[in-house]
Amino acid sequence: MNKSNTNAIDLRITDAHAHFWDLKQMNYPWLNEVAPINQSFGLTEYNQATADVPISNIIFIQCECLPDEYLQELNYVSQLAAQDSRICGIIPFFPLESDDAHEQIRVLTSNPLVKGIRRLEEEPSSLYKNPRFVANMELLHQHKFSFDLGVKAHQLAAALSLVQAAPDNHYILDHFGKPAIRTKEFSQWRYHMMELAAHPHVYCKLSGLLTEADWKKWAIIDIQPYVDTALEFFGPKRITFGGDWPVVTLAADYNRWFNTAIQLCRALSQDDMHSIFYQNALDFYQIIL
Repeated sequence: MNKSNTNAIDLRITDAHAHFWDLKQMNYPWLNEVAPINQSFGLTEYNQATADVPISNIIFIQCECLPDEYLQELNYVSQLAAQDSRICGIIPFFPLESDDAHEQIRVLTSNPLVKGIRRLEEEPSSLYKNPRFVANMELLHQHKFSFDLGVKAHQLAAALSLVQAAPDNHYILDHFGKPAIRTKEFSQWRYHMMELAAHPHVYCKLSGLLTEADWKKWAIIDIQPYVDTALEFFGPKRITFGGDWPVVTLAADYNRWFNTAIQLCRALSQDDMHSIFYQNALDFYQIIL
């Protein structure tokens, strides 16, 4: 950790967005398009990558294995949690739109580490506007499960429609909705962030931004306007830090991203830094340590 930055001193970290995958156990077709990370990544690799970062807690986010393998992924990460108690939350895939979702969800409710689910918005059809999917958001609400919104910037309208259709649920927007930092598109993204932030049950993650910028030539100045906008609309109590490891390594190692995130929040008080980098994720995912 860069001790020269006073805001980083004494911070404890909750990594609200970590991935692990074992290619011997599950299949991840999307990895065929990103050769540098098309390999297994487990606790050993994570510990090596984060050796200089004071990570106290880890929240695993589903990694988009084949849909019929999601229970294998859940079991795999549960086994990792038995090895490393810092893994205090699991956000798996779950087929919420299925006819028997009410029955299938028992597998999730029986695992105390499961705190919510994540589903990526689909194209060209909209999962987030699928009537059965929307109706079954009530099922998540009943079990106090949150929902990670996995969208790209051009899909934020669908995310907003889901939030409006099921406003009592708790949502967290992964990676600030993947703004098009590389092409500097801003105004439409900003509008949707403002609309989402108007719903008090919506949080967002300070994560995944470097891979939306130019992987080889990004600079803090490219990313700062997006962070400032999120802080303006959501405030420091509804933003959480996430590493997005190992995907982040396409653009930077974990330590560089962590220190960049500290720099992006350098104007904040120590209390606000503690909220973003440690407490907010625990509060959102209802994790009591």
